[in-house]
Amino acid sequence: MGGIVAPGCCSGLKALDDVIKTNEDVWTACYCIKNRAAKIPGLYYDRINELLGICGTANPIKLSPSLDCSKYAS
Repeated sequence: MGGIVAPGCCSGLKALDDVIKTNEDVWTACYCIKNRAAKIPGLYYDRINELLGICGTANPIKLSPSLDCSKYAS
């Protein structure tokens, strides 16, 4: 596990941060990311969540199979 994070990965996360402005934006991103992640067999959620800090992003979403995106809709 681990290793170097590709620059493109961090660029993508930072670009997502740049477009998330409202709770609706967060909900949309949450819903999209959660549904796409669920299609990846064996995804290591803890490592994915570490990327936020490694890349220095402020995204509030902590990805997990039980993530409730509706809490961002208000």
